[in-house]
Amino acid sequence: MTSSTAALEISLGEQGQLPDGRSWQVAVGGYRCQLNGDNYFQIEYVPGQEIAIFILSSGEISLEALDLWFDWLFALNPALQNTDIVDADTVVSRVSRSNFYQRTELWYRGNNAGEFPLQWVENTQGVRHPLRAEPPKGEVYHRHFHALGIDFSLRHLDPEKDLERFTNWMNQERVAKFWEEEGDKEKQRQFIDSVIQDPHKHPLIACIDGEPFAYFEIYWALEDRIAPYYDCQPFDRGAHMLVGDQRFLGGRFAQAWFNGVTHFMFLDDARTETLVGEPRADNRALLKYINGTFGWKKVKEFDFPHKRAALIMCKRDEFFQSMGGI
Repeated sequence: MTSSTAALEISLGEQGQLPDGRSWQVAVGGYRCQLNGDNYFQIEYVPGQEIAIFILSSGEISLEALDLWFDWLFALNPALQNTDIVDADTVVSRVSRSNFYQRTELWYRGNNAGEFPLQWVENTQGVRHPLRAEPPKGEVYHRHFHALGIDFSLRHLDPEKDLERFTNWMNQERVAKFWEEEGDKEKQRQFIDSVIQDPHKHPLIACIDGEPFAYFEIYWALEDRIAPYYDCQPFDRGAHMLVGDQRFLGGRFAQAWFNGVTHFMFLDDARTETLVGEPRADNRALLKYINGTFGWKKVKEFDFPHKRAALIMCKRDEFFQSMGGI
């Protein structure tokens, strides 16, 4: 039995491990969990309830030692909203789902996290917008999905490392149907360079267990073509996406990576309250996934000059209140 099995599906005496090797075992009323070495603590929780209790008996302890346990329990129990930390029959702290998943130090590897100072500038199209931080190179986000037993990560697209892979993805028939950017390596290199040089875009490669499988083009909505079609705010964010490795299309994989990139966009700037997207209105596969994601919904359809689009939207509060059930 591993940590990839949801708590609602396990029974008394069954056991498993966290990614760091610490063990858990189903006990009466909850779980017996390894804190460190020979030290254990009890989690009292009934699946479906909104509150769990962490009972500590080892004296003073930093909450950081419990972070992976919070993530594990929240991820496998979507109804859970708060965990009370009890030491010597006294509640010493409460950790909420919403606040926990907004802690940048646990998953975020970028260079912003809402700390880039606000300075208004105007781009070459005459749009006045906040000055954006230069996107960092390397990995910007890393998270373990407990229900799937996989690690999901995002890293900056590397033209030298990713060009051949990116060219292959763009020339897949199902991708070309929606992106309309098929072509040889030279064309794709020009495309990549144009994205990297655009200050309102951040090209990312998504990986599962270190293996690249998708491309996400993160953008600031105010400087993008979508801005005139809704009440756009200065820190709204959006993403264009393609999954190049078909093994990770459909089902729970799609729910995982969609929520992973959503989580990253909210963590990347605390001032971002709304995420948007504008897939083609006939992209039924993507719109179907929207129904299984935390906080996302289709708002309306509208006409771009080049396509009939669906406006999809996700609000920060709604996302973090339900996020983590993977």
